[in-house]
Amino acid sequence: MRYFLLGLFLFFSAFKAWTIEPDSTTSTQPTKKVLKRYEYFDRGHTSNEIASHLTIAYAGMITGYVLTQTDTINKKGSWRNYGNNFGELTTDKDNPIWNLVGHPYTGSQTFLYFRALGYDRLSSLNLAFWTSALFETTIEIYTEPASIQDLYQTPILGSALGFVLERTSLFLLNNDNATIFKFVGHLMNPMTLFGFTEVETTIYPEISKNKQGLHLVVSF
Repeated sequence: MRYFLLGLFLFFSAFKAWTIEPDSTTSTQPTKKVLKRYEYFDRGHTSNEIASHLTIAYAGMITGYVLTQTDTINKKGSWRNYGNNFGELTTDKDNPIWNLVGHPYTGSQTFLYFRALGYDRLSSLNLAFWTSALFETTIEIYTEPASIQDLYQTPILGSALGFVLERTSLFLLNNDNATIFKFVGHLMNPMTLFGFTEVETTIYPEISKNKQGLHLVVSF
């Protein structure tokens, strides 16, 4: 009985080795599984880059303003108002929802835009502030004086919201368990969808007969 069990054990061991061995010794094609990771990489920027990125963010705010405030522009906007409002500051009487939700959300996306371009958080907040200040003092004055609340709520509250959206979106985007997580992550942080983003890193292992290792591809 003892020799029978020993023989049975050796038979199944040999059978297992025979069924697995061909895949590991005869295959010459590397096995790859692509894993996309989204991370931010802070880097320095030239003066020309900063000016270019600031101009694009400024143009984005103007575009959003024209698309969402068409009625207000048509009813209140005039070059006479522009001249009268230039250099003026006021406490606006806008809807609190717009001041506490709309403007911070705009600021959060501006913050995330600069983060996607490789600016650190403090620099992103600083540039979000200047983008908002330029917009308030040179564009929105076509309809009303620059708003004190908007000058700080858009960049300050917006950057705080942007930080939360950044961390949450990266967690969702790097979660491999459900496609819906990635969808929500991109929805929260749309800057990850554009070609200019510098946050995507691709890592994939390569396993073949004579090679094992990791490939790292960083997109800039």
